[in-house]
Amino acid sequence: MSKIRILPDVVANRIAAGEVVERPASIVKECLENALDANAQQIDIAIERGGKTYIRLRDDGEGMTRDDALLAFERHATSKIRTAEDLAAIHTFGFRGEALAAIGSVTRVTLTTKPHGATSGTTVILEGGKIRQVRDAAAPGGTEIVLRDLFFNLPARRKFLKTDATEAFHVTNLVTHYALANPSRGFTLEHNGRQVLAVTATSEVTARAYQLFGAEWLAGLVPVEFVQDGITVRGFISRPHIQRKGREGQYLFVNGRFVRDKLIGRALSDAYRNILPSGVFPVAMLFVAVPPEAVDVNVHPQKTEVRFRSPQQVLESVTTALRQALGTAPQFASLPIPSAAPVRQTNTGSSAPASSDAIAVAAALRAFAPQPAQTALPPPNSSRQSERQPPPFFAVLPAAATAADLQQTAPASAGDDSDAVERLRTILDGRTRTRCAGTYRSRPSAADAPTDAAGGGRPDVRILGQIHDSYIVATDATGLLLIDQHVAHERILFEQYLRSLLGRAVTTQMLLTPVVVDLTPAQAAAFEPIADELEAAGFRLTRLAGRTVAVQGVPADLTADDAQHLLTELLDTLAAEQETITREHILREMAASMACRAAIKINFNLTPEKMTWLVDELFKCEQPTNCPHGRPIILRFDVPVIERGFKRT
Repeated sequence: MSKIRILPDVVANRIAAGEVVERPASIVKECLENALDANAQQIDIAIERGGKTYIRLRDDGEGMTRDDALLAFERHATSKIRTAEDLAAIHTFGFRGEALAAIGSVTRVTLTTKPHGATSGTTVILEGGKIRQVRDAAAPGGTEIVLRDLFFNLPARRKFLKTDATEAFHVTNLVTHYALANPSRGFTLEHNGRQVLAVTATSEVTARAYQLFGAEWLAGLVPVEFVQDGITVRGFISRPHIQRKGREGQYLFVNGRFVRDKLIGRALSDAYRNILPSGVFPVAMLFVAVPPEAVDVNVHPQKTEVRFRSPQQVLESVTTALRQALGTAPQFASLPIPSAAPVRQTNTGSSAPASSDAIAVAAALRAFAPQPAQTALPPPNSSRQSERQPPPFFAVLPAAATAADLQQTAPASAGDDSDAVERLRTILDGRTRTRCAGTYRSRPSAADAPTDAAGGGRPDVRILGQIHDSYIVATDATGLLLIDQHVAHERILFEQYLRSLLGRAVTTQMLLTPVVVDLTPAQAAAFEPIADELEAAGFRLTRLAGRTVAVQGVPADLTADDAQHLLTELLDTLAAEQETITREHILREMAASMACRAAIKINFNLTPEKMTWLVDELFKCEQPTNCPHGRPIILRFDVPVIERGFKRT
């Protein structure tokens, strides 16, 4: 007896369902894409118990005739393609003709459809892939598909579904993606009779994002607009101070198709490298458009992954687009405000919670307030001699003031918070303005023209002084700025070093005695793919027996210890992220290491001239908001927060 046989259609459909129907959201995706391909302008979705027991999708699209409605549930039946050549340039979401057949094999389906202008529609009822009934029906133009009891005939698969809330989340996330990608269509979503999402048709992606997420979400994003060599990148990405612990805030689309694309995810990581700390991710809403013949969408059963004909070109275009967007209109992180409200004593003696704004203002005022002058030095053997006292508050005097005037300025008594309030009012109400010589540039240019993304104005920053010889205090038109002098200098040096490294061949310093490094199995596996890139970055390495590598030469700009540490970090990154590492990536990490070592440290007193120079140079940087390791450089204390603390609202 022959061992090889053709599988029955019912078995083949259930196998296909295992690939296509992962969860209720997979069914919603296939039906939603069919509605979009049918030119539906309004799509209404309702689910119960996360879609496990009930899914209904209603659209006002083209609808189907009786014959088409019956053929739609046959395997490999589709209206989207005709010949094999059509697969090379797919313009529609669906094209395989397997989805409805696979879905029908594991659910109970009722399909009602009618073309616009027809006198009657058609209802088709299926159960487990078998047609139970076909009849004429009164229906509006379009299609309604109702699916009940997912995996009713596959109880083992049903057990793998998650909780109702989890499945509902995946459906909501999916509909949100397609609502973003199709702003000209209207969408509604209900779960257990409660409306979860409702958006009306609009002409702008910005308006659709506002409908879905609100103005506050949009305020933290910067627009992306880029066109090069037939590749268009548009959308929004978050400013560096907005960070997520996962990629759930990233909405990625290729030719309008929602994808989970590793290439675009890598472009996001590359663009935010040396801006965000490791372990956090940006928010993004990106629409990448390429010619249909330049992308293959037939590489995943659920069509959630794509493959580009020229992946490197797409990677470079997306990375360039994101870096250009990040180089415009920098926005600094707000000063964190404590959420807990400690108890304060009122005039009546009762206890009342202090407002968080008042607490934040009071804490800042105490930090800004001058320290009382030392009336007498402590005894030589006193333990207090080793305690470091905060430096007095430094005020920028008018240009006519001399150094002697500065030395004669006596610090006032700190007193209580009311004295600090008056001092802050004095700061905000009128000091001589020190206009920074530098200005923010979106990109460095030969002309070095002072431009600003907000409209060409120069940043008007007044340097007020230092706190604990570590943080520069300044003010601008919108409030107070606290600048970490170490990371500010680190960002300045990083960009200088990076330009220098990228603009020349890296010099190698040969070691008198090679350093032997024993790699872990994961590091050893990651070594070979980047050996050439390490060579181009100035390393001279020899692979010895097993997992041992001899470091014979290192980049001349690094010490041997720093080079060894950088090498192991790069190998760990490659092993963890499964990404190729380019020469630019290596040089960026080298520049970050060099900058961190050379930057001025905290607890280092700066003269007024040095503080002004540091702020000037910072605002000349491409990315003045974060250091190369992702820490914020500037914290902003906005005037509205200060006013609320003073009860001026």
